[in-house]
Formats: sequence, C-alpha cells, structure tokens
Amino acid sequence: MKVSVIMCAYNVSEFIDRAINSILEQTYQDWELIICDDASTDNTIELIGKYLKDERIKLHQQTKNVGYLKNKNYAFTLYSGDLITQLDADDTCPPDRLEKQVAVFKNHPEIKICGSNYQQIDLHDKPLGATKHQEDFLISDLKDEYPFWFPGLIFHKELIDEFGLFSEYFSGIFGDDNYWTIRVNRKYPIYFLKDVLYNYRINPNSITNVFNNPRKLIVAEIIQKLIEQQIERNTDWLEEGQQEKLRAYEKELMSNSNLMAEKYRLWAAKAIDKGDMDQAKMLLGRSLKLQGSNQNTYKTMLYYLRRKIFK
Repeated sequence: MKVSVIMCAYNVSEFIDRAINSILEQTYQDWELIICDDASTDNTIELIGKYLKDERIKLHQQTKNVGYLKNKNYAFTLYSGDLITQLDADDTCPPDRLEKQVAVFKNHPEIKICGSNYQQIDLHDKPLGATKHQEDFLISDLKDEYPFWFPGLIFHKELIDEFGLFSEYFSGIFGDDNYWTIRVNRKYPIYFLKDVLYNYRINPNSITNVFNNPRKLIVAEIIQKLIEQQIERNTDWLEEGQQEKLRAYEKELMSNSNLMAEKYRLWAAKAIDKGDMDQAKMLLGRSLKLQGSNQNTYKTMLYYLRRKIFK
C-alpha cells in the first residue's frame, strides 16, 4: 500500500527540515511526500529543494498566497497513493508511524480510517505529554473532541471521493478537518491506535494560536451545532448548502456578550502563555468591555500584570 503524505508549508524554514526528515526516516518506505507551498516569503523553498533528489518527494508552489485551507484542498488533489495522511510542516512523527498505521489496514481490511495517540512538543522538540491509553479501540460515536490530532489520521483514498475535500466555510479559522472527520465517522468507525505516532508542535504562529479572526472564538460551538444536526437528522446545514443558516447562528453566538467575554478572556490567557502581551491586552480589553464584572477576567488581568512586571 502506497501512502501519500500531504504537507502544507508557509514560512516554516525553522521546522521544515525536521518535518521532512521524519518522513525520510520512516521504517515503512512505500510513500510519497507531497509538499504544497503557499508562496512562502522566507527560505522555505530553498530548504525543501535539497530533498527533491528523492523522487518520492514532490514540491508544488502556489503563485500567490491562497490561505491554508485552499492550499490544503489543492494538495489533496495531487495524491497517487492508496492511503492518504498529513504531516504539518512544523510537526514531526516517529519512524514507525506509517508502518504501524498501514498494518491496521492490512490486518483489518474493513477499516477505512485510522488515528493514533499524539503528544505535544515544544519549539525544541521537547515532549510536553500525551494522554494515556491502554489499548486500541474503535470510535463509532460522533465527537467534538477526538483523542487524536487530525493530521495524524490515515485513510483510504476512496473517502475523498465519497466525502469530498475540506469545507471552505472554515477558511480563515480552523475546524475543517474536525468537521470532515465527523462526517466520515457518521458512516465508518475510526480505528484508534494507543501508540503515540504524531508530534504536534505548540507553535505560537500556527493558525490555531494566532488570533486574527473573531470567528475563531466560536469554532467549538459551530462544530457542536453541526454534530447535533448530524445526530438528529443525519445531515447538517453545510451538507445541505444552507450556509446562511450557519452564519445566522454565528451572529447569534457573537451577540451573546457573556459567551464572547469568556472567549476573549480564554484567548487572552493563551496570548499571555506565549508572551504576546500586546495581543493579550487587546483581548482583555474586549472581554472587559463586554462583561466588566467577570471575576475570571480580573484573575486573567492579574496574570497579565504579573507576567508583564516579572517577565
């Protein structure tokens, strides 16, 4: 079984070598690595170039920056393998990842999609911990929080034909892979491997950490609404092409001052954790404006002041 590994890249010169090498070091060698660069402005392309002598590694370059989701959807049209998976360009995986995941499909021909346990790592590859699982198991019920990291999923290529690419409704935010997996999991169980086979880097500049769109605050609520619809009637607003209803639901959420105040506070705490004090100050200001008497916001303000004073 040939595995197509999709890697989307944009200004990741600090990490791209480690990501590519973690594929080159795989014990399972029947793979292709498809790197799709979204018009990087650093030396990412130059670094990738030295690996292209390996015919299994293919580079595709966008002529202009199209954004993460459009770039990813394009990359997912380029595969030639029997199985498809991802590795984000700032992440890594252990050498036995592909071998262990491919073995699932060989040993269980009925399985269409497989995930695994994962761990977080810091900017210097130091492990930050993983959830403990004692055994492998099947996931058959829809969840808003799965025990795997989505790029670590590996699946039969037929699922792209059946479920399509990733919904561009999620452009500029995140949650597209979560939503895609929910739709697949509605029909097919997900085989979960207890082994830690994916290293997700806590990168302050990743799409899930940078606050540049208020819609990012309510992704969890959007996903939960879609899950509820899938459970109740086996479809949802996005599948039905009724994006205007989901947009109206977003507007309703954003008009809830208590909810949004807490969301801004949580993102402010995240910004403080990564040392982005200007962003933290802005987010705390929005939280206080919406709900000035929130005790949790005051606690986060104290956290901000301590970090500001004793940095």
